[in-house]
Amino acid sequence: MITDPAVEAEDGDIVVTGSRIARPNFDTVEPAVVINSEQIEARGFETLGQALNELPAFGLPGSSPVGGQSELGPGQSFVNFLGLGSERTLTLVNGRRFVGSNTASIFGPTGQGGNQVDLNVINTKLVERVETIVIGGAPIYGSDAIAGTVNVILKRDYEGLELDGQYGIAERGDGANYRFRGIVGKNFADGRGNITISGEYNRGEGLVATQRPDLYTGGFFGAPNDPDSPFDNVIFDDRRIPTLSEFGVPTVFDFIPVSPGQAANLGFPQGGFVDDQGRALRFDAAGNLIPIDFGTSFGPLDENGQPTTFQIDTSGGNGFSLVPTTNLLTDTERYNGNMLASFQVTDAIRVFGEAWYSRSTGVNLRDQPEYNSYFFGYAGDPAGAVILSTDNPFLTPQARAIIQAQADGDTFFLNRANTDLISGQARGKVEVQRYVAGIDARFAGIGGREWTAELVGNYGRSETNSEGRLLVTQNFLNAVDAVEDGNGNIICRPGAPTVNAPTISTTCAPLNLFGAQTSQAARDYITAITRPSSINKQKIVTASITGPLFALPGGDLSFALGYEHREESQDFDPGEVLRGAPDPDPTDDADGDGDPTNDRVAYGQSVLYQPLFGEYNTDEVFGELRAGLIGPSNDIPFVRSLEIQGAARYVDHSVAGGDLTWTAGGSWQPISDITIRGNFTRAIRSPFITEAFNPSSSFFDFANDPCDRTLRDEGPNPTVRAANCAAAGIPEDFEAQSDNASFLQAVAGNPNLKNEKSDAFTVGVVLRPRFLPGFSATVDYVDITVKDVITELTSDDIVANCYDATDYPNNEFCERFERNPVVGNPALDNQLNFIETGYFNGAALEYKGILAEVAYRTRTPFLGADSSIGLNGSYQYIDTLTSQANENSAQVTTGGSIGYSRHQATASLNYNNGGFDSYVQVNYTGPAQFDPDTTATFQTPASVEDIAFVNAGISYQIEKKFSVRLVVDNLFDREPPFPVPVGGGTISYFPGVLGRYFRLGASFGF
Repeated sequence: MITDPAVEAEDGDIVVTGSRIARPNFDTVEPAVVINSEQIEARGFETLGQALNELPAFGLPGSSPVGGQSELGPGQSFVNFLGLGSERTLTLVNGRRFVGSNTASIFGPTGQGGNQVDLNVINTKLVERVETIVIGGAPIYGSDAIAGTVNVILKRDYEGLELDGQYGIAERGDGANYRFRGIVGKNFADGRGNITISGEYNRGEGLVATQRPDLYTGGFFGAPNDPDSPFDNVIFDDRRIPTLSEFGVPTVFDFIPVSPGQAANLGFPQGGFVDDQGRALRFDAAGNLIPIDFGTSFGPLDENGQPTTFQIDTSGGNGFSLVPTTNLLTDTERYNGNMLASFQVTDAIRVFGEAWYSRSTGVNLRDQPEYNSYFFGYAGDPAGAVILSTDNPFLTPQARAIIQAQADGDTFFLNRANTDLISGQARGKVEVQRYVAGIDARFAGIGGREWTAELVGNYGRSETNSEGRLLVTQNFLNAVDAVEDGNGNIICRPGAPTVNAPTISTTCAPLNLFGAQTSQAARDYITAITRPSSINKQKIVTASITGPLFALPGGDLSFALGYEHREESQDFDPGEVLRGAPDPDPTDDADGDGDPTNDRVAYGQSVLYQPLFGEYNTDEVFGELRAGLIGPSNDIPFVRSLEIQGAARYVDHSVAGGDLTWTAGGSWQPISDITIRGNFTRAIRSPFITEAFNPSSSFFDFANDPCDRTLRDEGPNPTVRAANCAAAGIPEDFEAQSDNASFLQAVAGNPNLKNEKSDAFTVGVVLRPRFLPGFSATVDYVDITVKDVITELTSDDIVANCYDATDYPNNEFCERFERNPVVGNPALDNQLNFIETGYFNGAALEYKGILAEVAYRTRTPFLGADSSIGLNGSYQYIDTLTSQANENSAQVTTGGSIGYSRHQATASLNYNNGGFDSYVQVNYTGPAQFDPDTTATFQTPASVEDIAFVNAGISYQIEKKFSVRLVVDNLFDREPPFPVPVGGGTISYFPGVLGRYFRLGASFGF
């Protein structure tokens, strides 16, 4: 663990994360990383999530303000230590659990619920340091610390007043962020008491992809045009969907418009209306029909440049683009207030308390709209094409003439991306309250030596309220069925069915879907506001006693014993709109669950959101021993010091049962310059409420079909996959559409889940050479194997695990999806039409890697009388990061992929001279693959090159009262490595997406 002078200067014994026994220094037997408040302030981070995610040992966050968001709590920050998942990273504040803010719904930020702590709620001004300990915290703190423990240590007994403000903005003039913070503390009663109050306001502006047009060009991977290409996929620019438009695409029957090549080479009938040159038509913004430009198809082309395979997407043209629907950064606004108080009642007894309040709001600016298309349902279905009259009064004379001349009868069909009706914007507000009260006492234990006892209670409540928009299908159909009233007015057709739906307006207003001409009155009539909410509660009582038992040659034999009772509950209410309309026929069991009275009906295209309530409690006993066997005074050659320690905790979980977690480790210092350390830990993670109790819930999503012609020779074992796809009767030239058109899927909780169990060990060395004062370095090897992994397998996982298994088709995954029957329609035959996902105790999750750190600080009087230079570096090498669904499934590799590059490092050089500080920091990310399990010919490029982002900052303090600072992130305005964002990488390389970014701040204090 790398420490700094500010940390080491503390007086007296301290309690370090991963132990309840006080010690004279910060040395631990596990790898550890410490970030102090000076480092956080120097970088100008608005949240602790930003500070931690910059460290090499943290993988892609479980949730962050970057990228697409869940409407159930957008903009939250859950960190992911070692890439093992945010659900396996335990976050504490002052060594105590903090209430989680994740929503207990499959539609929440992580899709599986959990107890993850939103780091947005912690005011960075209040933070003294953040300690992160690898693996060893489980026996000390209980469940969830499989990867490690993040412990936020707050300022204690603060005295004074400090106010500061900061403004940040990207060089491109967007992404502005400003905040104001304050902290005030006062000692009283002759220093026996202290009260500290802090507050923060922070506002950040979001970004969408259209604000970075040079990067977000709609690039995508597709099959090459050249049939002789050695690669299955190459990059195309400007992805378009010609069968969709935000202005509408009419068809004669329930199909799609096709290009000349699709009609000639594939035998498809022309579903669209055509002009006198035979070109399929779509509406423009004014409602007139114009030719569809199909652009360039991907996949093999004939001699005329026309496609020989069926694809939904094309490169270029005037079809629908997903770029404007892409969220890059969430709008955020946060208010945080905290009060810490303590009072020394007597010399031996202290009482203390904490009060927390936070309100944070996140807005997902854009997302995909609701669609009406042949690819999402049959005509007349909620997501299918809209059936319209050829006499619709909103048709322009030009459009009416073409449609009436070519329509088959008096109706036609309209496919549309309804961006003007549903933009995908969603707002979520998270409100957190937390209260801590405790008492600790010092007293004489065995041999008259001082022991400490503590009793503390902890209550937390997090409430998330969200708002989104939903189209109510029946009102939508009423509004699009427009007629003239005989007086030249366009109205809704009289006699339309009424729906008792909570729309913004109950007055039907006609809706013009041709072009960009929808009225606000019509939008209000067809739109309902969704208001899901989630409440998490946490109650904890902990009693502990600690102290030395007796002296050993190298120190004390010290102990800690304790008991903890914890209660967690989560209550998710989807609200009236997402819960759906009441059961229309209580005598018919429509969903087949045995209860004919509970079959609610969705108001719109969205599946029903199921309410969820779950709770559990734990009773936990724990103990810890630390023994200083040999010390420097023993004068033993090559054993300057020898220390061992162990801890155990028994967790009795009301749902998952009882389990033991334990750790044993030690450190050996042959000479003062070198310390060798290591430990072994058995950790557990109990199932979350969502994982155990989630009712069967349906949703629409996409999936990669492993039997697609470009994927059947991929995967961990291509031969097995290809043979299994052939055995299923799927032809070799099969073109899957499941990655382009969403379809019905479902997920259910599993009350029979067992605890995850991990076996992990670390071994490392700490160097502090006497010949180089101020220098320290650590290198540690970490090996973690998690068994009975609780996993919500994705739809991709379910299908792949079926076809990649050696026991096909006799495994549980093959029973969890369905395909269309073969009817002679190549666009529908064999296509996936349903997948049931769920939670499983999987086979294994494995991490092997190296963590290293270096720190050096030395005085440099030749650069200024009071000057010094410091160097800090942190590095992670990922040797193994893999998962496996069960013993018959192929191993899936994550290590080496984007977000989990095998080589990641951060290094900074700091210069200090009196009140002047400056630094240069380099964040390095090594090469990474899009998918380490694919073959060399699957796509080109298959990887991204390494990249380094350089940050710099300066600050100047005047007489310890006033200071100013300037921080520049991405100093050289580096873009993400090619071809990002094609194929992903927005979160991993977001500094390159944001571009050069400036933060200017000032603070005043006394």
